[in-house]
Amino acid sequence: MKLREISKQMIALLEQKSGCLAHVMEDPNLPTLSAIKIAQGNMPAHIISYKRGLKNESPDYSIIFQCALAIRMFDCPPDDRKLIGASTSGSESLQAILTRPNGIAEKNQLSGSRLDGFKDLLLDGLITHLRSVPLGLRVSESLSLEHPELLELEAAQAEQELIIGKETLSERIREVTPQEVFDTTQAINAAFAIFWAGRLERGEIVNPYRLAGFESQGRALLKIFEEIPNDPIHDCELIDRWADYLQIRNFYTWLPYQTP
Repeated sequence: MKLREISKQMIALLEQKSGCLAHVMEDPNLPTLSAIKIAQGNMPAHIISYKRGLKNESPDYSIIFQCALAIRMFDCPPDDRKLIGASTSGSESLQAILTRPNGIAEKNQLSGSRLDGFKDLLLDGLITHLRSVPLGLRVSESLSLEHPELLELEAAQAEQELIIGKETLSERIREVTPQEVFDTTQAINAAFAIFWAGRLERGEIVNPYRLAGFESQGRALLKIFEEIPNDPIHDCELIDRWADYLQIRNFYTWLPYQTP
């Protein structure tokens, strides 16, 4: 795999700021376009994973994006570096939602380990979404200013993510997802769509969320986004403010980052 020079520079910058090596790998089964596992504890290196798009696009922007996302944490003082994780309270709340009368567990005959696995999948996915979207918008703003040569790649990736987000509005997804999780996810997706509708100057991007009734929540989240300073030291505050608005603050906890 041949990477652009800017991709190599971002990988090197992440390694320099964190003191850990970063490995890049393709993962065709990745549920998102890209992801990063931060080096911590007994995992000595960062693992950046990417999935090629339908047109077999270069993974450069995915790699640059994940490096920039991780660098935000390492730009904070060591005592302020935190990772997000599911809380016991969040697990209990979601268990109650899934197992209520005529709920998802009953409708889909979920119990035991199957129910636990589905609950963990939903909770981890929601927490990842809560963190990655607002911080991802911060990264997009920064990369646009610092590396205008990436604008075309950035827009192409945003287009792919917008398509994926729109697909999650389907009745098929709604039927197998608790309303609390579905509505929260779509409010976050609406914020993402509104942001990119402005950047790409394509107002129609918001239409699916307007028709589904999520536009006002998306705009409220973006208002919070604009109120919080851009400095990485405020990233946890930004996520907490979004969680407060979405009423899921008890779903996660902040964990101190542990160097490998």
